[in-house]
Amino acid sequence: MGVELGCLPGRPPDTGNTLMRNYWRFLAYVWRYKLLVIGSVVASLLAEAVNFLSVAAYLAAHDVLLSLWFSKGESAGPMAEHILKLPMGREAIEFFKTRITDTRTLTWTIVGMGFALLMTAVVRGLFVFLRRYLLETAAQRGWNNLLNDLFQRVSSLSVRFFSHRSLGHTMSTFGPDLGELSIGGRTIFSGTVRESFSFLFGFAAMLIISLRLTLMVVVPILLALVIFKIVGDRIRRYTRKGLEQRADAMKILAETVQGIAVIKAYDAEAYQRERFLATSRRMLRYDLRRTLVKAVSDPSTELLFRACLWAITAYGISLVILHDFPWSLLCTFAFAIKKVYDPLDKLRDLNNEIQACRAAADRVFAIMDLQPEVLEKPTAVPLPPHSKEVAFDHVSFAYEPPDDVISDFHLTVPAGELIAIVGENGSGKSTLANLLLRFYDPTRGAIRIDGHDLRDVTQASLRRQIGYVSQNIVLFNDTVRRNIAFGSPQYSDAEIEAAARMALAHDFIVRDLPHGYDTLVGEGGAKLSGGQRQRIALARALLRDPRILILDEATSAMDAEAEHRFEAQLGQFAKGRTVFVIAHRFSALRLVHRIVVLDRGRIQAVGTHDQLLATSPTYRNLYEKQHIAPPADAEPAPPEERSAAASRA
Repeated sequence: MGVELGCLPGRPPDTGNTLMRNYWRFLAYVWRYKLLVIGSVVASLLAEAVNFLSVAAYLAAHDVLLSLWFSKGESAGPMAEHILKLPMGREAIEFFKTRITDTRTLTWTIVGMGFALLMTAVVRGLFVFLRRYLLETAAQRGWNNLLNDLFQRVSSLSVRFFSHRSLGHTMSTFGPDLGELSIGGRTIFSGTVRESFSFLFGFAAMLIISLRLTLMVVVPILLALVIFKIVGDRIRRYTRKGLEQRADAMKILAETVQGIAVIKAYDAEAYQRERFLATSRRMLRYDLRRTLVKAVSDPSTELLFRACLWAITAYGISLVILHDFPWSLLCTFAFAIKKVYDPLDKLRDLNNEIQACRAAADRVFAIMDLQPEVLEKPTAVPLPPHSKEVAFDHVSFAYEPPDDVISDFHLTVPAGELIAIVGENGSGKSTLANLLLRFYDPTRGAIRIDGHDLRDVTQASLRRQIGYVSQNIVLFNDTVRRNIAFGSPQYSDAEIEAAARMALAHDFIVRDLPHGYDTLVGEGGAKLSGGQRQRIALARALLRDPRILILDEATSAMDAEAEHRFEAQLGQFAKGRTVFVIAHRFSALRLVHRIVVLDRGRIQAVGTHDQLLATSPTYRNLYEKQHIAPPADAEPAPPEERSAAASRA
């Protein structure tokens, strides 16, 4: 299934408290824009206050007017005693008495009240707009800050993280995981504030109208909260599993895109498709389970609320008939019930969204909580320009302790030396380059440049002095010019061209590429040959004019002519620089000052080519493998095959 988050160091325990903590951490990103959030809360409060008070006032006034009308001004009805308790309540009733002099006046009064109710809807609409705009703006900005922080965290992690975690799993954190937070976050923020205030206003109104009726409402509310908890736990679990399957699907997709040539060459499209479909089926299974749980919760709470409403209606009507309870108050209470149950119904859906967001937040913050393996000391200082020596002081290193890849490597390289490192595959040659670049720290010993331990200098100042051409060339889907100047936009076109000439890349750039330096190289340099990619990578390294140059199989993809030209130019590259050449092919070693022979991570011998041929069995064996002659009894190819081969050449 690939590397799971649980396989990564620093993942928080998978508990409900931790998941909620991660969700609150996401909310903290939104709280950075507290003025927007507070403004939205105030607007929401005013919107619900205007809505509830306007409707309640309309119903009360309507009840008083009709009571006065039918009693010929003698009685304002049972609602009057509640109005009289309010400030200016007596004045309001006296005003209503003046509006019942005739049918025309009463009709226009009721129409005016309706128009006033309409105007309050306009005012409420303004507050609703402010509530939504302010809160969603804060949520979007908070999510964008989290996205930027996540990218910064991922780019700051050490190389080991990327060697243990697939590209697809990393991309899924930025895709499905953050996407779940983005969609759910906006919905939750706007909905929770709105529905919470609506619920509180409705519940407060019910308490004011009748405590006995309100107590009948509390029981189903508590039962609904229990249902919310049970449903929410299952939704969170299924969401987390679904996101894990999405990450696996992204991993398979990334592998397919990167390895499409191998997949087609081995006729493995059906195999790869079946892998993807199996993951897709698991993903669908968890998504459908989440949907089922949501679907079951809807009728459950609906049935609960309707039963409660039936009981309250029956009891309320009995109060009106037997105890002279005001009918208008019962209508207002029914309106308040709606203002309580509607938000609860929506809060149920919001709770489901919150649980999904909690699952996504757990995956996102599992990455955010990781720390780089290679840390920079607070006391780190810039590395002065290299001028003396590079010293490996009894260095040992293991990717997976205790199995050392490099063992007791002790070597001093004077500034300006051109030194080669050779050995069998897996002997640790490229690992030395990784250690010098401080992608990893030695498990024992130290590497020093001019006496400065690499752990005591800033990583930026170290890497600014090193030019690196790896055996796995990385080019970006951009122009040749920008690939050469990658990370160094301050260089002029003339400097870029000079670096390309030194790297033997200028000729093919202007001759073979349709737009010269402005040609797009494609994803990973797909539009270029292997040798062309290597020369552009070399130009990128030389453009920085590094004090130290590391060439890790820098000619492995070049043709014979380009390699000979490169070897002739090698002395030019090395002028004023300390150069490490990591090589499998011995043709590149004629100009080096010394050769270090590695055998299973240990220095087996150091010397010149001639010295090592005479004294080092390991070196001699490596050399002979590349220069072995065909057996004496080998049968030559038939003349027609030699002729065909010559014509193809």
